[in-house]
Order: sequence, then C-alpha cells, then structure tokens
Amino acid sequence: MPLLQIVSTRPRAGKSTVAVALARGLHKAGLRVSLVRAGDGDAAGPDAASFAAIDLAGAANAAPDGDGPADEIVIVEGDAGAELLSAAAIVVVRTEVGEADSRLAASLGDRLLGTIATAVVPDRVESVARDLTNGGLRPLALMTEDRGLAAPSVGEIGAALGAELLYAGDNESATVEDIVIAPVFADPAQPHFGRFAAKAVLAPFNKTDLHLAAIETAATCLVITGGQRPSPYVLDRAQGEATTVLLAPNETPATLAALAGVWSVSRFRGEVKAQRALAQLEGRIDFAALAKRLAD
Repeated sequence: MPLLQIVSTRPRAGKSTVAVALARGLHKAGLRVSLVRAGDGDAAGPDAASFAAIDLAGAANAAPDGDGPADEIVIVEGDAGAELLSAAAIVVVRTEVGEADSRLAASLGDRLLGTIATAVVPDRVESVARDLTNGGLRPLALMTEDRGLAAPSVGEIGAALGAELLYAGDNESATVEDIVIAPVFADPAQPHFGRFAAKAVLAPFNKTDLHLAAIETAATCLVITGGQRPSPYVLDRAQGEATTVLLAPNETPATLAALAGVWSVSRFRGEVKAQRALAQLEGRIDFAALAKRLAD
C-alpha cells in the first residue's frame, strides 16, 4: 500500500489543502485514496474532521502504519516539524522558500517526490519556482493566492469577533469570501447585497430593514454590530433560512478591523475549498504519473 506523507517546516503552510487536492486528483484519475491526519497538535482534530468530510467514494479507511488495501494510496498529513515517516514525501512551502525548507528537503533524500508551493503571489511565480529549484526542492506545482482558499468560515468569523450566536443557520463551516458593509439607506440594500454570493453583511443593531435585506439575499452570515440585540422580527425572519446571525460587541468600524487578520489564519474545510484546491493542481500535476512513482 503506497504511503505519501505531506510535510512542512511550519504550521499553516497549506498541508491540508495540498493533501485534499492530491487525494481528489488521484481519485479522479481512478485510484483508491484515503486521507489520514496524524499527530496531536492543535490542528490535528479539526483537520481530521475536515478529511472525514471529503468525498472519496470507494476509498477505505486506513492508518499511517501501512495497514490497508495494497492498491490504495494513503496520504498522511502530520504536524509541522514532526518526525518523518519512512515513506515518499511532498514538502509544502507557503509563499516563499526558506532555508528550513531546503534542509527538510535534503533530509528526505530519495524519499522527496517534490514540493508544492501555496499562496504564491501571481507576479512571483517564476521567481518562487526558481528558488525551489535552486534550493533542491524539486518543484511539482505552484498554487497561487486564491480568495476562496483563504476564505474564513462563519465559525471563524464569530470567534474572531467574540460574537454571540443569535441564530445558527446550519452553515458554520460555510466560507465567506466578501465582507459587505450595509448601506446607509435600505432602498439600495438588496441590489448591493445581491452583487456578492458568499458574503457576511455588517449592519448596526437598529437597522432592521438592512438585516431583512441581508437575509432575503441569502447572506452566508449577518453580523449585527453595536452590541445590542436586534428586533425580534429579524430572528423570526431568519428561522428556516441559511443565514447565520451573529451579534458583535463593537460598532461597525471596530468590528471590521477585528476581521482584518482572519483571512491569514483560516483553516481548510468544506467542499468549496476542496474543489478550488483541485482546480489549482489540475493541469499542473500528472496524477497517474504520480501514482506510478508512489507504486515504484
């Protein structure tokens, strides 16, 4: 049973994103694949839950000890800097190449299949590819910056704001690509909100008309600002809808500022991100050839 470990020198390099993209690509090429999250770091539990939700129909569960079907590829992600398995490996580098990345690649020797760089600024693609080659990292593919892959979930937005959950729209893992500030007046609200799909709408607690417009345009999340509860009619209207309603303790400007860093720390989860990740690697990696290298 071929094992492929996904490794990096630091957390949040994009190992989960790469692991899922590779698993989806190999599965699409007709191969049996399973995903395993090893380790006991802070991200291990959430990552394992994300892996369990990925549809790899026909792939049996497996463990990193090699106990599984002989024709199944097992992709194992471990904690950053953890002890390496005696298996083929792909190194994940985020944005730029560092000396630690080159040392990790050298320590793998012949087990190194190559490197995938994530969150690469588009105008730095050629220079990062050159740095990977010069650093002995054997570049396989570069994944450029992608707002969908960086998008935080509703749950992460709520945590970043210290917000109170007023209504759970059954979409805590749904991602938000745009933060939309509600307009001053209600008349242009629906056309304005309708321009954005995966959105979180920020509106003051006393703007009931804007709250309703956000719900009616299927906002992923409505963030009510100012620390005071909205009209009961808003929560009545939210019942049965997909929009999650959060109550932020601060006014709109401070709420917006509190969200500034959430895009840089959001974790991989959900089908939307799985599709975006695979789209980044398709056409850049020959998955059948990769499977053959693993089998050899």
